[in-house]
Formats: sequence, structure tokens, C-alpha cells
Amino acid sequence: MPRTAKRQTPHEQPIQTVLVLQGGGALGAYQGGVYQVLAEHGYQPHWVVGTSIGAINSALIAGNPPERRLERLQTFWEQVARSDSIGYPALSPFAPWLTPWFKAGSFINTLTRGIPGFFVPRPGATFNLDQAVATPQASFYDTSPLKDTLERLVDFDYLNEQHVRCTVCAVEVSTGELVSFDSAKELLTPQHIMASGALPPGFPPVVINGKAYWDGGIYSNTPVDVVMDDAERRNTLCFMVDLWDPTEDEPQSISDAMARQKDIQYASRTREHLDDHRTMQNMRRAIEILASRLPDKDKQDPSLQHLCKLGCRSTINIVRLIMKALPSDDHNKDIDFARTSLQARWLAGEHDAQRALRHKSWLAPLPDHVGMVIHELPQED
Repeated sequence: MPRTAKRQTPHEQPIQTVLVLQGGGALGAYQGGVYQVLAEHGYQPHWVVGTSIGAINSALIAGNPPERRLERLQTFWEQVARSDSIGYPALSPFAPWLTPWFKAGSFINTLTRGIPGFFVPRPGATFNLDQAVATPQASFYDTSPLKDTLERLVDFDYLNEQHVRCTVCAVEVSTGELVSFDSAKELLTPQHIMASGALPPGFPPVVINGKAYWDGGIYSNTPVDVVMDDAERRNTLCFMVDLWDPTEDEPQSISDAMARQKDIQYASRTREHLDDHRTMQNMRRAIEILASRLPDKDKQDPSLQHLCKLGCRSTINIVRLIMKALPSDDHNKDIDFARTSLQARWLAGEHDAQRALRHKSWLAPLPDHVGMVIHELPQED
């Protein structure tokens, strides 16, 4: 006779490692640095969830075998990097007042020429704002170069085999509802990744099965809810990599005010969402504990059985990494693809991931009643 498989308790279940990648354009190089260090220390994700540039990074990770992921990430970020303005950064330490001019030059260059392998200006779009066009052309820029880049750097056959689950978020234009495209439920294509990064009015909506989609970041830029709704009954170690810091200094200029507005908007009330999910997960743990102490006769009560099923003993550890703004960042930092800026952000991601791995606070034993813990790095001087 076949042996009966031993039923695993929640504590014996394997821990799923999840990588949640926020949207933020050029700031996404930080996520590349974080992934590099996590991978070097054996923290390969079982699931990647991303929005906008986070969706692109997610596809590059999930759509390649482990030995090729870092190289593909590096290739993408090298491709989209723009050469620094002549004289920058060599002159900046000696004439810091020139930095805003160098930044303005880089911004204008991106505005007028686009980014290689990502997007190019759509001829005449600026002067024909009210002209009727097909839905995929309702934008200032054409993102067809991104499709070519994704097809070259992402193996979508490999991605859809679910070696790593991949979920990207977009907004359905006609309903305004957030939609998750999940490799566990459907086959993902370059169009799904592009839809997640179709930020209007710069980028055009992407049509999939007759429906138009925009960047998920205009609804919720941090796709943590996707993970929490799925992971409530699985032991989970989740690395959240945020690109917008809601705790920067108060603005001292109009440019600072514009930068802070973006920080707060695209941080997407992450702390509030996490606190709500922590309350719910701790409540599930409390229900599980109470249910385990019911007398046997009460455990047979159908109404109580229904309530008991609301409980679980799974533990969720959220390790939150938040990129701090560079000293020279301004309100256009998310479209600052200058090579020096991208390299600095990548190195910042490496640095913060190394700090998190030195602490490893998620390995500390937890009280029995705690179902979810949020780990944040202490601020550096």
C-alpha cells in the first residue's frame, strides 16, 4: 500500500521569497543593485511583482535562468543610459551651481530624443493635441523600441514556464480598475510588460484583447496588495524595493516642492497599506490560536468551524528597502537616465541590500501571536 504523505504544519512549509518592485522610471536602476546583492547571497525570488519600471525589471528576472538574470539587467540599464553632459560630473565639485544646468541639458536631451531601446518622440504629437488618433498613438512618445528590447532580453517561453512567478500591474483605461497580469494565470507577452509601464500622456496605452491599459502606477505604484492577498496563508519573505521616499526633507524651492509632490504621490501610501495588512495577518494568527483552544465539542459546531477557517499560522516578513534621493536629484529624477545617475542608484541599491543582509532581522524568533513583521533599515547619517 502507498504511504500516506505527512501533512506539513505551517511552520514546516517552505518559505516563498518574493520581490516587489515599485515604479519610478530611471530610478529603477536601484532595484538592479538590490537584486544583484540578494542573488549573490542566495536569495533568488520565487515570485516577482512589479509596476512600471518594476515590471520591466521583474520580466528581466523571471524571464531568464538564474545565471543570466544579472547580465540581462545590466544590459538593459546600460542600453538606456545616456552619456553625461560634457563637463559633468568633473566640473560639478568645483562649480556646484552648474549642476542644475547639466541636469536641464540631460532632461532636454531625453525630452527631444527619447531613450535608446525604450522610447522615441512621436512626430507631430506636440502640435496635434486634439487630433483624433488610434488608441495606441495617443501619446507624445512611441514605445515600440521597448518591445524590441524586451523580445531580445527576456525569454518569454522561459518566463511562462513559471520557474519564477511573474505578476505585473496595469490600469484598464475604460474602467479605471487595477488589473494584475499573472504568469500563474495567463501567458505573459511583451505587451503585458509594456502595459504596466504605459504612463500617460508620455506613453501610449497598450491594447490587449481589445482593452486598453495604462501604467499601474497611476492607480497604485506599490503592488504590495497583490502579494498580501495571495500570501496570507504561506510563510513569506518579501523584499519590497521602493523608489520614492515619503520622508524626505521639507521643500526649500519650487523645484523641491515638485519633487516632494512626486515622492508622496508615487509612494502610494505604502506604510498605511502595510499597517492594515499587518493588523489583518495578526488577527488571523489570533483566530488560529483561539481556535486551537476550543473544546472538542465546539470544534464540531459548523458555525464555529466557519470562523476558525479565517485563521492561519503563516508568518510574513516584509523587508522594506527605500531609495534615498541623490543630493543632485530634482523633480525630473525619474527621467534622469544620465549614466552617472544610473550608476549611483545601482550602487545605492547594492549598499542598502548589503545593510539589510547584515541585519537579517527577519531571522529573529517571533512571539506566537505575531503573524506579520515589517523590517526597515535604520537611517544612516
